[in-house]
Amino acid sequence: MRIVRSNNNWNRVNTKEELLELLKTYRGILSNPMQDYLNSLIELEFSVIRDYIKDEDREALSELDVYKKVAIYNIYNRALTLFKKQEMQFNISGNEEGFERLYVSTRLSDRNVSLFDFYYGERRSFNDKIPDEYKTMIIGSISLSKTLESKELREKELNRVMNKLEMLYDAKNPYPSSRKKIGGPSSQWRYEHSIEIKKYEDMFTELDSKKELTDEDKREIEITNEIYNLLLEDYGLTKDSFEEVKSRAKFGFESYSNLQKKLVKRQPNLTITTDIKYI
Repeated sequence: MRIVRSNNNWNRVNTKEELLELLKTYRGILSNPMQDYLNSLIELEFSVIRDYIKDEDREALSELDVYKKVAIYNIYNRALTLFKKQEMQFNISGNEEGFERLYVSTRLSDRNVSLFDFYYGERRSFNDKIPDEYKTMIIGSISLSKTLESKELREKELNRVMNKLEMLYDAKNPYPSSRKKIGGPSSQWRYEHSIEIKKYEDMFTELDSKKELTDEDKREIEITNEIYNLLLEDYGLTKDSFEEVKSRAKFGFESYSNLQKKLVKRQPNLTITTDIKYI
């Protein structure tokens, strides 16, 4: 079903024709090299993420609305072109469906595997008293996914889960029980405690069953690494371009896991993260 947006502030990806016309209005404002640079981005000759200009120039361009629009167009359409060239089936949702993102995944027989997510919507807190028409210069965020095998980390995670289960089994209800009352803090603790035990028991069962990788596991590793390497090549990045995120809470990690790692690469007004899953 096609989603129809009634919000005039929806961050639609501009067309090539719109951007070329907009760029004409910046003659006399931008230098010829910057005009040529933005024109090349619109023509999708290379990725805006590549270090063809200095960060100081990116910062200066970011003051102009045209740069954000061109950057979104470039990232969106170069990724879309890359995926359409591959000889495999992808689930793609994006601007044509009314989403302020380009999300790409693939379906294996027993799981859905995320591959790419470019979010370019306006992130604002509900508590911020900012006019609806206000637009930031933030281009957006790109999330890349990668799956790797690590028996060492799997064993480490299994030990962590086992230790957590032992603590949960030994935990005592800190609230006095009462037969006269239904509910109360004692019942609530027992309920929440049983849910947490079940969660960790399920984690243990899954980890304990991963003595050998399945064909689907191997296929997930193959696909995610193939796409990841293609995207990094397009962006002119390497694994050394990223730094590991130590503070997981900032990125919404609900609980610690040895089988997850997040890497980040920051450019002015753009964040690129790599989500690594170990199996």
